[in-house]
Amino acid sequence: MTSTTQQRLHLTMTAAIHARWAHRVDGLIHSHPWNLEATVEGPADAEKVMPADDLEAILHALVDPWRGRYLTYEDVGTWKGYEPLVWDREPTVEEIARRLWAELDARVPGLTSVGVVESTEFDRCRTVRLSRRE
Repeated sequence: MTSTTQQRLHLTMTAAIHARWAHRVDGLIHSHPWNLEATVEGPADAEKVMPADDLEAILHALVDPWRGRYLTYEDVGTWKGYEPLVWDREPTVEEIARRLWAELDARVPGLTSVGVVESTEFDRCRTVRLSRRE
């Protein structure tokens, strides 16, 4: 690899975890699986951008408090065994991505992207990705 080519290239690594929790959006509480991704970037010649196990552990630690809960901006009591976890904003997929970004950006050097995939068990899913632009 030439020096010029190496300057233009970056090595990225994406780690993903699977989790399940509920959220209340537009007045509807529902539970489903989530895939959470974080991508870090480093120089093209890096031996490792970051150990994937470390990034996965950080992701797990961030969402562990959400397991068995439903994210909500208004406490409406217990729902199907899920206890509320009250946020100051509606817990849309976009808001979840923003909160994950805020926590990861403070802990993970080289963070370039956070992806939140909502639901993979039905006939549809959606991904919200928050990315750094330079």
